[in-house]
Amino acid sequence: MVKKILLALGALVVLVLIGAGTAMGVATHKINKSYADVALPNIQRDSSPEGIARGEQVFRAVCAECHAGGGNTKPTGVQMHDFPPELGTFYSANITSDPEKGVGAWKDEEIARMVINAIDRDNHVRPMPAFPNMGDKDLAAVIGFMRSGHPDFAPEQSQPPRSVLTPMGRMVFSFAMGINDKARTEPVVIPAKAADSVEYGRYVSASVYDCVFCHSPGFEGSAAKLKNPDTVLSGGFEFDLTPMGGEGKLLSPNITPSETAGIGKWTLEEFKLAMKTGVTPGGYILRAPMPKYRYADDVELTAIYTFLRTMKANDMAVPPPAGGRPKAEPTNDPEKLFSSLGCASCHGANKQFEAKLQGAKGKPAEEVAKWIRNPESFKPGTQMPTYESLLDEANALTLAKYVLGKTGSGVSEGTAP
Repeated sequence: MVKKILLALGALVVLVLIGAGTAMGVATHKINKSYADVALPNIQRDSSPEGIARGEQVFRAVCAECHAGGGNTKPTGVQMHDFPPELGTFYSANITSDPEKGVGAWKDEEIARMVINAIDRDNHVRPMPAFPNMGDKDLAAVIGFMRSGHPDFAPEQSQPPRSVLTPMGRMVFSFAMGINDKARTEPVVIPAKAADSVEYGRYVSASVYDCVFCHSPGFEGSAAKLKNPDTVLSGGFEFDLTPMGGEGKLLSPNITPSETAGIGKWTLEEFKLAMKTGVTPGGYILRAPMPKYRYADDVELTAIYTFLRTMKANDMAVPPPAGGRPKAEPTNDPEKLFSSLGCASCHGANKQFEAKLQGAKGKPAEEVAKWIRNPESFKPGTQMPTYESLLDEANALTLAKYVLGKTGSGVSEGTAP
């Protein structure tokens, strides 16, 4: 009897191994095959002033975070940490106008297909999230901004390594996320833009800004996640903070209307402030990879809020990261401010942007204080939070002097207000 059981178990193991091997073979084929049969969409750049402005709005909020990285605005490609390391090592591409290392030689239609299908001009799929439902006009606007002559897209010769998928990564990208090999043959029309439009809010949240993908568990696309009302927007998507100098894993937060675990108690004004400045109503700092939506207008943010309020509340709380969540605490101690405002999580010893503090070296403390309170006024597109609502001028100046001390700069007595 035991022998029969062992034989049965052995046969089962063999079948499992054969099945796994077959699945891996299929996944590898899907990753490596040519997708030349996926026709280019009929989408060209929108070079009107309105189109370029809309393109910058979308690019800064969506594309720049991956292709430029936190603290930078030139999309020369960086190592990405949006997916668990078990899936592979990921790098975004150089998408400056360089004809060899960037996309300067690409057709508009090739860029559009890359966004829609994640298929490059060589007809191979790349492991990047596709945006299959982004509207034609928004795609045309993004391409218009990329082709507008903006200095951020000036040719750059740097070229990050190609992404490398692990066997698990090939399985996830092939089956869980899925490869979008359907050509766009009909225009995707954007719902009418209106602050009280749930449809427009859903479009922006799921098809442009990717709120649905990042704030829902699993690797399926946003469209698939929207079909599961019990988990959509409940948080739990995993990011690895270790390569950025952080402590372990970060799970995206619950943004359902739950008043205990989500953002159900946030007012519209509090929501808009958090989205634009990176500071929550409770004084917590929204850390990377959450972008700042400074370029989004009030109508768009209100529509997102309207849509989120219609979703099912989920009372499942998402645990905070191992190092805790940075929270601003009232204090005149600059060292405590540097920690509580989250500065240390980016600019502290051995952190991802430690070296960027040297950019303040030699500058007047008053100028550094203004940068701390409103960094976007000095560097449009920066992902540094806006601290104006948390720091008055006096405390900002105290913190600026502390920062200058960390750079080795001397601070003169004449820097007091």
